[in-house]
Amino acid sequence: MKSVSVGIPSYNEGTNIVTILNSVINSKLNSMVLGEIIISDDSTDETPNIVKKFIENNSEKIVFLHNDSRRGAASAWNNIIQNAKGEIIVLYDADVIPNPDCMSELVNKINNNIGICASNTRPIEDSGIPAKGTIFISDWLASIRKKQLSEYTVMGRGLSIRADIAKKITIPENLIAIDLYLQSQVTNMGYEVVFSPEAVVMFKPAKTFVDFCSQVLRAIKGHNQIKKLGYEAKYGLTLKTSILEFIHTALRNPVGAFSACVCYLVMPFYMLRIKNLDSALWHTAQSTK
Repeated sequence: MKSVSVGIPSYNEGTNIVTILNSVINSKLNSMVLGEIIISDDSTDETPNIVKKFIENNSEKIVFLHNDSRRGAASAWNNIIQNAKGEIIVLYDADVIPNPDCMSELVNKINNNIGICASNTRPIEDSGIPAKGTIFISDWLASIRKKQLSEYTVMGRGLSIRADIAKKITIPENLIAIDLYLQSQVTNMGYEVVFSPEAVVMFKPAKTFVDFCSQVLRAIKGHNQIKKLGYEAKYGLTLKTSILEFIHTALRNPVGAFSACVCYLVMPFYMLRIKNLDSALWHTAQSTK
């Protein structure tokens, strides 16, 4: 049986941390053993107290690593990987809701040739222009991944990685696109990176224009940062293919396509309200909490 360590980076996730912990504990284990749940936490809210109370009421092996200052997600992932004892590490964002069989799907894909398995991140249905725009973009990206139109596979809300491979990698602390960096490092080491449509991880879409713009700009900045560092992955996605897939997705979801266009049009205005665009300590989206 495969031993698994689950890692959760956390920053002020007081409203979400119990949900993700319960989701992990109630996951279908099948042919694996859940050895530990490691939380690497930089919170200044009630998250530490909530986790400590949760540990008192549960017999699960929860390792709580708290830091007094915010260091960013890259440091949290490094912290989790260094402390993990399992053969496979499953990493979840603290504000997601994995399906019960998600962890089994992620773990069972890992073998001697496959180093990372990426989850299928899906937005929870919601109303409002920013939420509908977020949902549309998620549908567009999911379509690209399912059709294997691009080699950009890993998205950091949920993934599994072989521990022996992960422990050879140190993620730069100032890095934004840590998921893409991890993918590029694993493929450069000669291992495959795969996508599992069945490993569904639900997340809350942005409900405000500020949060929508923050997430899009963060992705753009992160990808540019990866290129400057010389770790660019081969996306294999041409502009023509990207536009055609956008049109195909828009035909299925015209309201979402319109909402996404509106969000992009107002982005220059909301950029002025977002701080730390070039930092790993970026604006935290409050509407997704």
